[in-house]
Amino acid sequence: MRRLLIIPGLLFGLIFSAGGYFILAETALPMWENWQRAQDWQPASARLLSFSAADNETSALYRYDFGGGTYQSTGVGISSFKDNIGSYHREMQAYLRQIQHNGGILPVWVNPLDPSEAVIDRAMRWGLFAMTSGFCSIFLLIGLGIIYASLRSSNTTSDRRRPSLMKMRNTWQQAQKSGATDLGFVEFTQQHFAEPEAAGESEADLVTPAQWQSRKGWENAQVKSNAGKGALFFWFFTLVWNAISTPVAFTLPGELHGDNYLALIVLLFPLVGLFLLFKAIKLTLEYRHFGKVTYSMDPYPGAIGGHIGGQVQVKNLDFKRASEARSLAVKVECVYSYMSGSGKNRSRRETIKWAEQGRPRVDNAHKGTSLAFRFDIPEGLPAADVEQSGAYHFWRLSVDADIPGIDLSRSYNIPVFATGETSSAVTHDISAQAAALREQESAASKLAIASGQFDIEGLSRAMRFRNEGNRIQLHFPMFRNRFLTLFAAIFAGGFGFASFSMANMASGGGLFGIFILIFGIPFFLVALVAVIATIYLLFNNLAVEISPGEVSVLRRLLFIPVYRRLLKRNDISHLSIKRSGSTGQGVDKIEHFKIRAQDKQGKQVTLAEDIDGKDVATHFRDYLAQRIVVAVK
Repeated sequence: MRRLLIIPGLLFGLIFSAGGYFILAETALPMWENWQRAQDWQPASARLLSFSAADNETSALYRYDFGGGTYQSTGVGISSFKDNIGSYHREMQAYLRQIQHNGGILPVWVNPLDPSEAVIDRAMRWGLFAMTSGFCSIFLLIGLGIIYASLRSSNTTSDRRRPSLMKMRNTWQQAQKSGATDLGFVEFTQQHFAEPEAAGESEADLVTPAQWQSRKGWENAQVKSNAGKGALFFWFFTLVWNAISTPVAFTLPGELHGDNYLALIVLLFPLVGLFLLFKAIKLTLEYRHFGKVTYSMDPYPGAIGGHIGGQVQVKNLDFKRASEARSLAVKVECVYSYMSGSGKNRSRRETIKWAEQGRPRVDNAHKGTSLAFRFDIPEGLPAADVEQSGAYHFWRLSVDADIPGIDLSRSYNIPVFATGETSSAVTHDISAQAAALREQESAASKLAIASGQFDIEGLSRAMRFRNEGNRIQLHFPMFRNRFLTLFAAIFAGGFGFASFSMANMASGGGLFGIFILIFGIPFFLVALVAVIATIYLLFNNLAVEISPGEVSVLRRLLFIPVYRRLLKRNDISHLSIKRSGSTGQGVDKIEHFKIRAQDKQGKQVTLAEDIDGKDVATHFRDYLAQRIVVAVK
């Protein structure tokens, strides 16, 4: 029975693959073949007899003499299907009108092996070729990926079943009620399926020293970074990229001579190559200056429920320069690495489960500087995987210093297990430093909010506050979510352009047009959702007014009211905060919250949103609760 379940996936994948290949065989492949053949054709003079013009097609009839015979042809360009991509047809029709006006003598290219075959323009339309081949390749790869995933799922021996969306939502709601998670539904679902192998897995916690010390680089407490190998690999990638992309630039003069200005897009490849070359040189200079930077672990291995600590010895780093560095940080991350996607679209991704960062103690050392530090590692975190293949957890320690001249940047893959061991020699506690900094920032935000100063980090990004005696106004203006708006706009623009292009390609009708329309539906739907999201993120705004005895809430899109609510104080049960999402990962992660009022019938109304940080949201919720005179929860 389980084998039968793969049939829909196989059929769906075959339809996608067959459709992609069919369109490829009707568009990009004939274009490439015609262009290659036409490079050996011979020039001739023809008389233009007639031509017809349309937005997506140019037809012509001309007569010419070649090799002692007289022939007629209708060939215009190397593409044989209708399209209105770019200005090609408009320019070709203007050219033919000029030829017709000047006597009708037309230069053409004739196939010497078959003189009845000729074209007016034998140049490759690179923009059309790239769009059609890219479009078809996407659907071909999607289909193959679906087939691969279906076949792979049929061979799995895991008993773990993927729950339904409704069951996942019930699980999420129960986890929220019990306080087990404060993630949104999308993030909760992503986390649930990102770590199928991690659930209930304890083998990594039970490995013996003989097992994990057999891994190269973990033999002793002196751990080396892979900076040298990383620089070599980056050089290899850079050289390969430039070797492939640089010759493409030499074709540009010929394309520009043929007024194919769309070919300028090929300049992106050598420009990326120059950037890669710059990065490779920078990595090499950093490695040559600092050499091998060794991390001496204390304890060894790092301990979950204990410490990760030790010293990083940096030669050729002056003690004074290190002490005065504008940015000097040591960071520890527990990382989950997994494969995402299917088939050729599979790529490795990372999710940071826990991270902490701080400034190490700087000490003088022989021919350089020593950076000492210690982190307190919470219990319950996953141990490092020894094999590190497939989906696995690993621990990464990074050292970065912004130093005038050459910056320092090294990272280490380190052994960490649930031993509970503590550092024997290092006392510089970065975790205590980070906790003190968080408490200081929380206390500062609480004091600022309590004293009526709302121009603080976490609130000022999205909120405008006005205090008018016994009445306060909160305004969350348009354009406050610039990053999300830009992200949605890119999606809308890309998928919108693809949808528009496919609609134009389908305008010629026929079987090809039907296929284009069918495959264009997903692109159109994504574009529609992205456009709606872009408009909402750009123009939605929230105005809240709190006065004695009542709260007024008005949500508008641009200047059009879409939601209005008036709450009496006696009708409000309590105020609460809710996590609405996050940006970034690890130490750069910023959680976003909203403050909601719940009435005695259980209905909720948003009073504030896009607040950065749980402490700031909590303090501001408490402030609003005092002004309204209601409880918090």
